[in-house]
Amino acid sequence: MPEELVDDSAILNTSSREILAALRGIAISGERTDPSIHYILTRCGLAEDMILTPAGQALFKLRWVLGREDESESALAAAMRTLTPIQVMEQELRGMGQVPEEGVLRLLMQHRCIKSDVTINELRPLLHWLNSVGLIAYSKKLKTVRSLLPSPDAALGGEIEGIAAMISPKTPFLNIVRLRRIIRPLKGVVWWADPHFQSRALEELAEELDLSTVGEVRIISGDSDSVLTDRSGRDFHRFQKELLGRSIRAEWRVDSRKTRDWHDRWLADGSACWNVPPLNTLYKNDYCEIYPAGERPPFDEWWNRSIART
Repeated sequence: MPEELVDDSAILNTSSREILAALRGIAISGERTDPSIHYILTRCGLAEDMILTPAGQALFKLRWVLGREDESESALAAAMRTLTPIQVMEQELRGMGQVPEEGVLRLLMQHRCIKSDVTINELRPLLHWLNSVGLIAYSKKLKTVRSLLPSPDAALGGEIEGIAAMISPKTPFLNIVRLRRIIRPLKGVVWWADPHFQSRALEELAEELDLSTVGEVRIISGDSDSVLTDRSGRDFHRFQKELLGRSIRAEWRVDSRKTRDWHDRWLADGSACWNVPPLNTLYKNDYCEIYPAGERPPFDEWWNRSIART
């Protein structure tokens, strides 16, 4: 299949064993792989232009250096949660209890994340694997699927109730509300790290930050021409001037592609840290997730090596 025609449904056409084997091939010999597998590795942030990312290198070492097969399967599953079919099953089924596998098949078709001619026999290998790595509960006997995520209304680890959720075309207004509910309680030093930071994010910060509790805003971006435009520069200087009038310092620093070793996006203050999607994905209502970060990135390290945007 030509690579430009591959989409997230490629997950139905391959196995974790094949994906991990392809990871080994790229790491050791740089060999090209099947378009479906190459798509998955790229889409999940494990490879980029046939070079392993830091996440891909870590997974390679886990499986092919340390030989921890079960752990590598779980790590691969965590990376693949970004794929739309998995997100739909995890997020759309949460709180529904046991759902017949045929119902899950029809739900995936409704969301256009698999083709309408896919059969339940083609879906079952994926259900078995997701069950084995603990992302969903699949009953072979009852032929039912259950999301293992807590109810959408349940608080997540002390975080804001109901905020960790999938961005969906079904909820175009709620998508923006979720981002704003993260911004509003931020205090002290506020961080927004995004390789492709857009000036539109400044609008959300200006509208939603409680300036009576914020002392500094720190933005870290990549150095691509599409990010460092004249317009974004003008917008930031206006934003910076306005905050300075409230005795709040705002600075935008650029982490060069020669040193930048991060690809995700984070919004944080001194006590909370969230993984957030690209703003264009959020505003387009494409499938993605906002969720509490499992580990706080080394913001200070990135900040100290970056240069101020002029």
